[in-house]
Amino acid sequence: MSAERRPGSADSQALLEKPRRAPPVGRALRTLLGVVLLVYAVPTYFRVPVPIAVEALALMLGLVGVYSLIHIVVARRIVTFGPSLEAIVVFTTLVALYLAGSSGLPIIGHGKGQLAAVTFLGLSLVIAGVRAVPGCEVMAIPNVLFRKNAELACLIFSPLDRLERKLRSAHSEQNKN
Repeated sequence: MSAERRPGSADSQALLEKPRRAPPVGRALRTLLGVVLLVYAVPTYFRVPVPIAVEALALMLGLVGVYSLIHIVVARRIVTFGPSLEAIVVFTTLVALYLAGSSGLPIIGHGKGQLAAVTFLGLSLVIAGVRAVPGCEVMAIPNVLFRKNAELACLIFSPLDRLERKLRSAHSEQNKN
C-alpha cells in the first residue's frame, strides 16, 4: 500500500480535507464591492497632486506590512483571541487609518489615509472574491504573499457565508428527498 493511500497518513488526510472556500454569492459580493471601491478610488489618484498619490500608495504598502504582521501572529498562534475580537482588531486598523485621513496630520491626513484605506479594502475584496477565500477580506493580500490563508472571521462576510452555506445545504437536503 502506497503512502498516499494509507489511512491516517498525512497525504490521505490532505486529500480528504477540502480547503474552505467562500460560497458563490459571497464571492460575487466581495468582488462587486471591491470593484465599486476601486472604481471610486482609482480616479482620485489622477486628480490629486503626485506627492499625495505617492503618499497614499505608501500608506497602502504600510497596511500590507501591518496586515502581514497580523497574519504572522495569527498563523503562529502567538496571540489568540476569539473570532469576533480578532475581526474587530483587524478592522480597527483600517477604520483608524480612514478616520485619521480626514485630519490635518502630516503623514496620513488631508485625505491620504482615506484614499489608502479605500484602495486597500477594494483591492483586498477583489482578491478575496477571485480566490474564493472565506473570512476576513483585508487579509487577502497577506494570504497571497504567505500562500496560506489566515483563519480570521469577517464582521460582514462571515455571517453571510454561513447563511449561504446553511441555505445551500438545506436546499440540497430538500432536493435529495
